[in-house]
Amino acid sequence: MVVTDLQTKVEKYEARASRCQEQAKAATEKAQQTFYEVLAGYYSGLATDFRKVIEKRTVA
Repeated sequence: MVVTDLQTKVEKYEARASRCQEQAKAATEKAQQTFYEVLAGYYSGLATDFRKVIEKRTVA
């Protein structure tokens, strides 16, 4: 994968994490809120992983 493709994925997962955080705040039920918080954490983790790959590729 090219670094620009990886950067696109970072942006996509950051956007999804942001949307999930918003949905968690708007949730009326605790289970719903927890679900979206966990999902936001998952997407944030993916974005972080892709950032690390980008960093390794730009250093190498």
